[in-house]
Amino acid sequence: MAAVDLPTLRAPPRPELAKFCRPEPLKLEELKELKALLHEKGTLDIARAKCKDAAGNFTGPFSASAANAKGDHTGSSMFGSWLRDNSIIAYGLFVTDPDGQGCEDAKACLGAIAKFLLTHESQRMELVINGHKNVTGTDPKTWMDRPHIRFIGETGLEDTKWYNHKQNDALGYFMWARIQLALAGKYPLSGDHFKLMGQLFDFLRTIECWNDLDAGHWEEHSAQHASSLGPCLAATKAFKELMEQEDLKLAPCKPDTLEILEKNLEAQLNAILPNETITPAEHARDADSALIFLCYPLQVVDDRMGLQIVDRLKKLMGDIAMCRYRKDSYWCKDYKEKVGDDPTKHFTDEELKERDAMLQPGEEAQWCLFDPMVSAFYGKLYQKTGNYSYLKLQQLFLSRALAAITGDDCEFGPWMCCEAYYLTKGEWKPNDNTPLVWTQVDLKMALHEMEKSLSPVKKRPAALKRPASAMS
Repeated sequence: MAAVDLPTLRAPPRPELAKFCRPEPLKLEELKELKALLHEKGTLDIARAKCKDAAGNFTGPFSASAANAKGDHTGSSMFGSWLRDNSIIAYGLFVTDPDGQGCEDAKACLGAIAKFLLTHESQRMELVINGHKNVTGTDPKTWMDRPHIRFIGETGLEDTKWYNHKQNDALGYFMWARIQLALAGKYPLSGDHFKLMGQLFDFLRTIECWNDLDAGHWEEHSAQHASSLGPCLAATKAFKELMEQEDLKLAPCKPDTLEILEKNLEAQLNAILPNETITPAEHARDADSALIFLCYPLQVVDDRMGLQIVDRLKKLMGDIAMCRYRKDSYWCKDYKEKVGDDPTKHFTDEELKERDAMLQPGEEAQWCLFDPMVSAFYGKLYQKTGNYSYLKLQQLFLSRALAAITGDDCEFGPWMCCEAYYLTKGEWKPNDNTPLVWTQVDLKMALHEMEKSLSPVKKRPAALKRPASAMS
């Protein structure tokens, strides 16, 4: 990325963060000071978003948006538990705190998702696998027949309201995250969880997920999304790694399912990247911020392709953060006034056409999920190569993420990680989904990778090269 292509770095709303938001990399002691400051202010505190049952006990998953200074999000769809968000959150909690409470929270979260799928969604998958239901295509009537990718975290029950559940990436993220904890020996795959993995793989095979027109990361526009293919491929590769690690001879799915998935997913992903969508042509998109998650944390693309993806993201970078993609109408200018009382309303493909007509170029919301992941990706490159330019880029995107933390003028409270900033009455302000747990954990991962970049290199003890058995 040449100097002229670097995104802007604005002054943070919190003056206390100014010393850390700079082009030159932090020193390790400064990073520790920064982490202590964020801890003191509660910026990365995800406890408020833990779902609780009627008795006040934690149930495992997280709501998408935590309670904030203005109140909570009870009654809003943002109080639901998404598989995608929760899986990335769980992995982030594990990788940043593998021996502490973060790992325990990750296990509880992924365990709750597995229980939900086993209890409520297995029969949906079996109907598809055995040919009794066809859920492919673009007919909205079939979208509720897919395994549900959002549920009620407090009860572990399905949300019966109509929703677009054709989101293969959400299934892939759960599978990948669950397998990561098994590979690390932190959460062995039980018989039920092992069986669930096989069922999910067979479901993805049956619907030919490599050709499926799903809704992708952003739950809209039926298309062949690279950001959906990537998590499914990452899960397939991770499971094959687990089988090799544990010397397993028989997968819990049809004998050739893993090979069919890997072959076809790799072929289609290679044909699409670094684009997000090329099919159908009406939804072709050459840059989408969802693709950064293929670079980190999935690391399912090689470094060359990762750099191409990040290069495309330059088209999406704004003064505060990044838009999801150009011509994205969700949370566009004066969104709540245009959409109505429920800014989290879900849309069919036809309804999206009407919503997209509201957008004027340059008025796309700027989302805070992505700068931390770009920083973490550059951190991985620096740790691998020692190239100082990557460390500077890691610092730049970490600085942008810090500069998006809310100030005193935020109606939801200061020191918070937003979902996005949007234009309302001529000003860029945080949207209603503040704080967003996904953003909080993305920032935790970015700080984690920065600490690894700044710390002296340590050889990994031989005893840690192979974890304890990943199978129960």
